[in-house]
Amino acid sequence: MGEKLLKYYEEAYKLGGAKARLRLAMLSLLPSLKAGNAPDSEANIRKFENAMKQLKKELNLN
Repeated sequence: MGEKLLKYYEEAYKLGGAKARLRLAMLSLLPSLKAGNAPDSEANIRKFENAMKQLKKELNLN
């Protein structure tokens, strides 16, 4: 459970360090500690995809 979701946190860290991970948590409304236990459901993955798009936009990576 949560393996795919945690990969988003790894990607966020690579993009912008701890600050980007924190921003991803704020955008997704699911902190990394809870993401590890959350299901890799379609809804959760979609939520993280949208959050990553926003994060990349904020980091000027689009």
